[in-house]
Amino acid sequence: MTGEKRNQERVAFAAACLLVSVSGISAGAQVAQEPSGFQGTVRTEAYRNPIIFTRSELEEKTGKPVRAAKVWVMEEDGSGLRQLTYGPNYNDHPALFSDRTHGLYSEFRGGVFDRKAGARLIKINIYTGEQEVFAAVPGCSLHHVSLTAKDDEIAYQHDCGNQRSQQVGRGPDGYEINMRAVNPVILEDSVIFMHQKDPIASPRRASLVRLYGNGRGARAVFLTDDEHLNRRPVGSPDGQWIAWQTDAAGNEEIFLSRTDGSQTRNVTNAPSNEGHPWFSRDGKWIVFESDRTGSEELWKINLENSKQQQLTSGGKKYSSREPRW
Repeated sequence: MTGEKRNQERVAFAAACLLVSVSGISAGAQVAQEPSGFQGTVRTEAYRNPIIFTRSELEEKTGKPVRAAKVWVMEEDGSGLRQLTYGPNYNDHPALFSDRTHGLYSEFRGGVFDRKAGARLIKINIYTGEQEVFAAVPGCSLHHVSLTAKDDEIAYQHDCGNQRSQQVGRGPDGYEINMRAVNPVILEDSVIFMHQKDPIASPRRASLVRLYGNGRGARAVFLTDDEHLNRRPVGSPDGQWIAWQTDAAGNEEIFLSRTDGSQTRNVTNAPSNEGHPWFSRDGKWIVFESDRTGSEELWKINLENSKQQQLTSGGKKYSSREPRW
C-alpha cells in the first residue's frame, strides 16, 4: 500500500467517523464537541525521540487522584517535559504517529475511565497543542489505541453498550478480531493480543495470541501459557520481537521473546511491579512504567546491556503511566 493511498484512507476513515457523530446523533448520544483548548507553552525546538504518556495528579497525603489523567510528552532522556492536554476529561493510552509530531489518544467524558460515558480518539500536535477529532461514534467508546512505528496502522478497542470489540485497521481493509481480544498490536502479517478465556475469573489469567488473517480460515497461535496474566503486548519496529507485561515471575515484570514465542526472558528482573512496555524506534530500548520508587514512574531499559534509567520523578504528586515512544 502506498503512503498516498494510506493517507487517503486515514482521512476517509476519520471523515466517516465524524459524519456518524454529526448525522447519527440521537437523544443522549455523545456529541462531537471540540477538544479541550491547549493551555500550555508552544515548543519550537524539535524533539529527537519524543515519548508520549499519561500523568495523573495525586493528593500527596493519600495518593488518590485529584485530577484526571492527562497527556504529557518528553524527550527520551526525560528532558523537555510538557503537559499537552487540559480540562475535566480523562485521557487514556496515547500513541505517536510515525511523523513524531502528532499523538493520538482517547478522551473519555468526565474525569474517570468509564466506557458508558463515551470516548473518542483525538489527534494532537505535540509542539503546538493543536487538536482535532480523529474518530468518534455516538454512544460508543474508542480507546486503547496503538499505532505501528513505520506506517501508522491502527488498532483500538470499540465499545458500544454491552458489545465490546477489537478493531484492526481502517477503511476497506479494517476488520474486527473474531475472538476475545484486548490490547491488539499489528505486525506485518498478523496481530498479537491478550486473550482472556474467562473475563470474570479471579485471579485474572490471560495468554498472548498471534492471529494470522481474519474471519473464516484465520489461524491463531498461542505464544504464552494461560496460567498467568500475560498482557499489554507490543511488537518491535522490525517485527522480530515482542515485549509484554506478565506476573509469571510472581510480581509484574516485562518479558521479551521472538514473535513466535521462543527465546523468552525476563528483562526487568525487579522486585517491584513493571508494566506497559513499548519499544524505541530503533528497537534497542524499552520504555515502561514501574512502582519501584514507591510511586509510578517511567523508566527505560537498554536491551543490549540491561542498563536501566529513570525518566520521570513525580514523587507523591504525579503518577506517570502508559508510555509510547
